[in-house]
Amino acid sequence: MKGHEHYLEAERLIERADAWLEHAALENGEADAVAGFHMAMAHAQVHATLALAAATAMPDVSRFMGDSDRVTDWGHAVGWTDRDQTKGEDR
Repeated sequence: MKGHEHYLEAERLIERADAWLEHAALENGEADAVAGFHMAMAHAQVHATLALAAATAMPDVSRFMGDSDRVTDWGHAVGWTDRDQTKGEDR
């Protein structure tokens, strides 16, 4: 999953948590609703954190794509492709 996909997944999970809270409270009672809400929000928080890490790394990584396997692998992990190499330029 790439950085922007983590962001979208976090948004989806937050919407799901809100819907779960409303639905489960009607169907299963408040305790189940709250547990489901907290689980979905915890997963959303993980994805939001990963999206933030990717967004933070992108400007620095793009500048050094191709310099070493480690940097290039990280660039690919956050969504850059080899076409995104812009040596020395800010994005």
